[in-house]
Amino acid sequence: MQQFENGGDMMRVVEKLLKEQDFVAFVNIVVGAYPGRLNGTQITKEQLKKLFMQNQSNDESLHYYGLWENDKLIGGMRLHDFQMNLFSKMLPIGGVGLVAVDLLHKKEKAAKELIQHFFNIFLEKNIHFLALYPFRPDFYKKMGFGYGPKIYQYLVEPSTKSTLNI
Repeated sequence: MQQFENGGDMMRVVEKLLKEQDFVAFVNIVVGAYPGRLNGTQITKEQLKKLFMQNQSNDESLHYYGLWENDKLIGGMRLHDFQMNLFSKMLPIGGVGLVAVDLLHKKEKAAKELIQHFFNIFLEKNIHFLALYPFRPDFYKKMGFGYGPKIYQYLVEPSTKSTLNI
């Protein structure tokens, strides 16, 4: 647990999401923070909540954390434990995804506090390599993440017929 003093008498705390009601609140924040992202999948909030809870229960490499302000969840994130091949040696690496903040708390540095906790949790585990997919490169650049080489990603529909006769 990490506490943040946010001016005045407001106390912010980052803790792992554990209770079903915490996941319900996090799903509502995610849906509000990423409008349009879930429209094509036809997934309900209930299905998303179950997915997040199952992920954390069944996958030891996934962890969901929330940022509370005065006992109200205002943001959250998903942390990943990875392995990376660096010069033929496997090393542990930390990852973060699904960083979301309640719309009423934008511009209050809540996302920055979540990312700072992301740094701290992996430093406590003595893991010094971190990675993320920069949804907002300008924001993450200010936090010390840099741009890597250009990545080309090719997506092929499974229904596409191959033109190769192999």
